[in-house]
Amino acid sequence: MDHKRLLDLLNDIKDVHIGVVGDACLDVYWHADMKQSELSRETPHFPLPVVEELHFLGAGGNVAANVVGLGCKNVDLLTVIGLDWRAYELHRLLLKTGMATNFVVEDINRITPAYCKPFRHGVSEVVYEDPRIDFVNRSPLPNDVEEKVLSVLDRLSQQTDGILISDQFYNGVITNQVREAINELALGRKIFVDSRNCIGKFKNAIVKPNEIELFAAVGQELDRRPEAVFHAAQLLVRQNQQSVCVTLGEKGCMWVNEVGYKEYPAVSVFSPVDIVGAGDAFMAAFATALTVGANQDEAVALGSLAASITIKKIGMAGVVSVQELLQQSEN
Repeated sequence: MDHKRLLDLLNDIKDVHIGVVGDACLDVYWHADMKQSELSRETPHFPLPVVEELHFLGAGGNVAANVVGLGCKNVDLLTVIGLDWRAYELHRLLLKTGMATNFVVEDINRITPAYCKPFRHGVSEVVYEDPRIDFVNRSPLPNDVEEKVLSVLDRLSQQTDGILISDQFYNGVITNQVREAINELALGRKIFVDSRNCIGKFKNAIVKPNEIELFAAVGQELDRRPEAVFHAAQLLVRQNQQSVCVTLGEKGCMWVNEVGYKEYPAVSVFSPVDIVGAGDAFMAAFATALTVGANQDEAVALGSLAASITIKKIGMAGVVSVQELLQQSEN
């Protein structure tokens, strides 16, 4: 994609209305300076003296933030959160990013998901990452909350040009009933799906699985050979009745539809890299580009460009900006 076409796409993206529906979370990073730690008097442990705390939007929240990063002025997130400290912080980050929160469903009995990563810093440059601390829901979405989600989804679908689905958690926002509603909406609207565990249950929408998700969806063992990926994706196309874009990490991606397939190389990036958030950035750019009328080549190019930028943001999921896209396209 040449520079002029990129500028045209980014200009079109400014005024499109995008909805992101599904699981959002808070990503928390705690950086501890172990040089300041002292042995506890009560227990035989050295505590972690946190000297820096960073909060970011994660999962569907990061997808939405990346759509905003593309310059889109109208982005709404439909998700479910609790009434805890993480909900307060997620609200704050959404508003800071430029999104309204009127499509966020709150329920006192739900947990606002969060992934908290403690990092230990010492005398040397070595950084040690402790086991992650997770806040997740252990029970399905209650019927009354599910009904609220379905009502808000119907309202959101009438206002948006395209909808991105982020189905990431067990016991998350995308219940069977919500998925059925999405499948119905996809018959007449532009809907794009990223689902960690249920990609094979969506229909009529363009889906974006990685290799592991693809083979799980069609009930086959993982086989990374291109011909095997193509045949598995063909099965998913028949199930889904729509095109499939399989992301292949450093190998790029493969677009598959009812007539064949096309492979796309990844944008070359030098080490070090951090792949956290690459799928979110790709999804945001790829789906938003298709929403404003880009063809598959252009959409994949924009998605790959966005992913190549975010993997250079070490230690965070990362949000891609218009300026970064323009700079990267000139390299």
